[in-house]
Amino acid sequence: MITVAALTAGMNTPSSRFRIRQYIPRLAKEGIKICEHVPYFEKSCGLPSPFKAAARIPALIRSRKADVVWLGKELVKGYYTFERLLKRPRLMDVDDAIWQNFPFGPWAAPKIAQSMDAIVAGNQYLADYFSRYCQEVYVVPTAIDLERYQLRNFPDIEPEKFVIGWTGLACNYKYLKQIAPILRQFLQDHDRAEILVISNRPMKQSWLPAEGTRFVCWNAENETVVLREMSVGIMPLRNDKWSRGKCGFKMLQYMATGLPVIVSPIGVNKEILQKAEVGYGAESAKDWYKALDELYHNWSGQKQMGLAGRKVIEESYNNEIVSKELAGIFRNIAGK
Repeated sequence: MITVAALTAGMNTPSSRFRIRQYIPRLAKEGIKICEHVPYFEKSCGLPSPFKAAARIPALIRSRKADVVWLGKELVKGYYTFERLLKRPRLMDVDDAIWQNFPFGPWAAPKIAQSMDAIVAGNQYLADYFSRYCQEVYVVPTAIDLERYQLRNFPDIEPEKFVIGWTGLACNYKYLKQIAPILRQFLQDHDRAEILVISNRPMKQSWLPAEGTRFVCWNAENETVVLREMSVGIMPLRNDKWSRGKCGFKMLQYMATGLPVIVSPIGVNKEILQKAEVGYGAESAKDWYKALDELYHNWSGQKQMGLAGRKVIEESYNNEIVSKELAGIFRNIAGK
């Protein structure tokens, strides 16, 4: 049995939940025992950085009993702190372009990478960056637990409502806001359409129409159930370094549920779109409107794309498959 100390950023932090915690049960079956160490405060909380760093010290100490240390990104966002003091062998799991983090990301990320024995990157873009600072870099996609994400129902009769769905943290509303004019126009032109937003808190500004927009407060219990109420899942992004570092998890969630997708074809999103006919890549306002309109009028196409997306998840992003890949990495690291 290989013991691994996982230093995560918090109980509700997406990267902790989907890049580390979801694999713990399956890794145990592979002979990899994970002990997760969660800080007293979420990494994203409003405390000053010195307090955030101090909150990670107990985990640093407790992790010394493990065979391997598994660090979920940096200990403190945008800083290089105690990473060099973690017990070896140590690896960092990263699913964002953390070198873009304020205030010292461009300096901190390379220093952290240089102190690691290995890095697990969520996509090739991240792997290419970190391979400049660490010799051993693995590309491991974010996986979906198909026992949690069940396929939505496909009735023979087209549903009354066409539900455009978006899920994500409130800090990412900026991406949804950039296509708000398109969504407003689409709702005006299509009487069966509505927008469903799942997030940790409501939007402060009403840049989406109050009539026709429904907000559901996210929690770990309802996230997969509410997704099945959607007709299509959307994932708009900006074409920048931060977006290219994203690992497409929203898109994967939609596909696992059997939803067709409309996404900005940036980074991993573009790669996933190429695997099968699972939806549309939209760059311009015209692209977004046209893709929504085509799905609105094509119930059969919604079903076909949704089922194709589910199959891609089963074959390439399945928690069971990715867990075995991670187990092999831990055996390799522990054997050094």
